Amino acid sequence: MDALDQLWVAWQPIVDIAAGTVLGYEALIRGPDDGPLAMPAALFAWAEAAGRAANLDAACKRLAYETAQGRWADPAQRLFLNVDTRWASLPDPWEQGRPGEIPLAVEVSEARSVLEDDVLLAAVARWRQAGHLVVIDDYGTGYAGPGEVLALQPDIIKLDRILIAGIDHDVQKQSLVRAIRGWTDDMGIGLLAEGVETAEEWASVRRLGCDYAQGFYLGRPEAARLPAGATPRAAVPARARPPEASRPAIHPVLAWYGRALAEAPIPSYVVDRRRGMVAWNRAAEELLGYPADQLVGQQCMQSPLDHRNAAGRLLCRGFCPLVHSMAEQTAHAAVVSVARADGTRETLEVWVTPLVDGASGRVVGALEQFRPWRADVGALQDRAGAPSAAAEGPAATRPTALGMAQPPVSPDPHGSQRDAVAAGDPEETWLRVVAPS
Repeated sequence: MDALDQLWVAWQPIVDIAAGTVLGYEALIRGPDDGPLAMPAALFAWAEAAGRAANLDAACKRLAYETAQGRWADPAQRLFLNVDTRWASLPDPWEQGRPGEIPLAVEVSEARSVLEDDVLLAAVARWRQAGHLVVIDDYGTGYAGPGEVLALQPDIIKLDRILIAGIDHDVQKQSLVRAIRGWTDDMGIGLLAEGVETAEEWASVRRLGCDYAQGFYLGRPEAARLPAGATPRAAVPARARPPEASRPAIHPVLAWYGRALAEAPIPSYVVDRRRGMVAWNRAAEELLGYPADQLVGQQCMQSPLDHRNAAGRLLCRGFCPLVHSMAEQTAHAAVVSVARADGTRETLEVWVTPLVDGASGRVVGALEQFRPWRADVGALQDRAGAPSAAAEGPAATRPTALGMAQPPVSPDPHGSQRDAVAAGDPEETWLRVVAPS
């Protein structure tokens, strides 16, 4: 019998560390039982040698997707599915089903460079347009580097086991993961630790700020792992479920701004460092039509707002004003187009301000205020000599370049008061409205 007719799928859970729930399951292909091709390394090596790599890739994707159909209990969970980038031009089995039937996280391997692969980049755009997540697999080995990350703009990066094994006692690995966490924060990319096998590694990846984890400590691959009809938490070991008190709360600075702006007349929303939406005020709801409970709790880039620039380019995957403001620690203004709840689009003038923890000086999120763009008022232009640090000063409300109220200072746990946002004299703002000539 042909080996491709004897494949089967093992399912391994991927855990959301903060929530202690299952984000999804990775489909892991296994070969014929009790034979030389039972394990993936031997199976894929055989396919390469036999010239059947494309056939094996197609068989794996089809089997995983078809096996999941009818058994996918929770539409919020993702099917993590590996693809061989060499065959990106071939039709995928999920493209032949109903859109959104099973939410996917498509894993792109580092086995080869993708920088010049226009076919793959087109496939990535197609997957993202269909609502699937894009994942860079095995980061830390192979080809993937900053260039690949910029080209693919992934939703999640999977740290290879080589970076996770023994991380609890390896300060160099801790430094590398801490550095990766820093720039993935700036880009709004989730970080997944792969191959977590001990309690000590589990504690370390949590402490270093990884968002998700996968490995034997959390759940071994099993043929019958998918819990049809079960709740997401049912498949998570108790040791992977943080007690309620230990789950990360909204930073007090962000919570304060959310409360302060709830009834403000200026449409506003607050995000955390990873662009997770923390607050969406009533004025924003009235302007764009989205209720707060539809947006709060999800990443801005995965929301229906669909921020685009004048050329129609998706800003969440390119020059995002929120990312720019937080990374540079300066206020930033822009004109963007967003999708309204009724399906139309609205052109907005936006003003983004980084929100800083007054005690540590660390950027913890951003505030975006916006209003309908009025072409007769003028265009926003950057002004030279922009201040770059949060200034100290008394609690106050200062006007911004757009005439919007800039919120006052954040509470300082050490008893003093410092500005939570970069501020300055109204006549010396970073950006200004310039009347058209």
